[in-house]
Amino acid sequence: MKRRSIGFRLAAWYFLVVACGLAAFSVVAWFAMRASVYHAVDDELRDRVRGVQSFMDRQISSLSIPEIRDEFREHSVLGPGGDLFQVCDEQGQFLYRSVALESNNVRIELPRSLDTSRFETRRVERHSLRFYSQRIVVNGKPYSVQVAALMNEAFEALNGFRWMLLLATPLLLIVASAGGFWLSTRALAPVDEISRAAQRISIENLTDRLEVTETGDQLQRLSETLNAMLSRLEASVRRITQFTADASHELRAPVALIRTTAEVAVQKRDRPAGEYLEALDEILAESERTSQVVDSLMLLARADSEKESPERMLIDAGAVVRGAAEQGEKLARTHGLKFNASVPEVPVSIQADADALRRALLILLENAVKYTPQGGSVRIALETTDGFAVVSVSDTGIGIAGHDLVHIFDRFWRADKARSREQGGAGLGLSIAKWIVDIHGGSIDVESEPGKGSIFHLRVPLDQQREGRIQ
Repeated sequence: MKRRSIGFRLAAWYFLVVACGLAAFSVVAWFAMRASVYHAVDDELRDRVRGVQSFMDRQISSLSIPEIRDEFREHSVLGPGGDLFQVCDEQGQFLYRSVALESNNVRIELPRSLDTSRFETRRVERHSLRFYSQRIVVNGKPYSVQVAALMNEAFEALNGFRWMLLLATPLLLIVASAGGFWLSTRALAPVDEISRAAQRISIENLTDRLEVTETGDQLQRLSETLNAMLSRLEASVRRITQFTADASHELRAPVALIRTTAEVAVQKRDRPAGEYLEALDEILAESERTSQVVDSLMLLARADSEKESPERMLIDAGAVVRGAAEQGEKLARTHGLKFNASVPEVPVSIQADADALRRALLILLENAVKYTPQGGSVRIALETTDGFAVVSVSDTGIGIAGHDLVHIFDRFWRADKARSREQGGAGLGLSIAKWIVDIHGGSIDVESEPGKGSIFHLRVPLDQQREGRIQ
């Protein structure tokens, strides 16, 4: 089922809200009009009863019943209501009864039955009448007075008002709905424009951006959010493209070398056995290097997909540092370097994956050895600072230029001074080390100056509980 547009749905909701509002207004207005009409008529009927009572108070003691009837008939005490009224005493004898009420035998309650005043509407000879009955006492005698007023004109006015509401309400509803639809369409027009502009942006033109109108509303925030998202996508695509290019570059050289060496060995079949062995050694070395690059790429790919997670447990950071230092010392000795390790005897408790953390330290140590000339020194030290176990790996090597420090942990990045294949590796080690530290909730940074060596600081949070057996 095809979903309606937002503009249509907004207009539909607007239609429903306005329809309910107009319906409620019409009902309230009609009942208010009706109540106002009845209130005016009822007030008039009360005034007429008071006029009858006032007349009887003045005249009944000095006049006979026939004379009272004549006086009622001759004197207009009823005002605009005419002579629609009747008065009877306790015995049911009428002091006065208008012809219209008498001819239709309109019932009147006796004084003893008329405990409270009452209003009622009756139909008499195709006319609607509003009756008001009240018990009065004149000279100690109770009487029932009933007055009436024609309601034909009032009902016609109410009926006309009702028809006006019935006709005007749908018209107003149609006009309001059309206006609501126009307003919603106009308000959402920028959204359609943003949508069309976003559809024009693809991977070929990620540098394009949406136009941001300074309106200060949700549309401006939407455009700014989409532009920020496009910037992140552009950066990600750029990194992926660069990563692909660098990976291809790193894999092309060893594959080409392996192929060339194998082709030369195959073409010269009469070569001495030593040359064949030398060729095989080259192929093996390049194969091992290629495998390391592929393994590093696989590790980073799993890290990016969050499928690789450390198995943390309570360990002694000192034991991990000492294990890495033993391998680092052997590596340093083979390169003619001095090596020094400073690890406290007191256990330094952390929650970490020992193998992963050892790998990060070995990466730092291998880099330190790789970029330190013969006769230099490499040092590793462990200390605790501000709730962190801090491992420092320093060397007296070639150092890193200031403008290169911001890229030192980027994948496949290597300083220009170390781009040689013999010395530079694949440029993935520090990226892996940073990922290992990050998943442990720590951080890694570097201090370096060209010609003065480098110091890498690896920080991992200390275990707050400091409970359990150290592994």
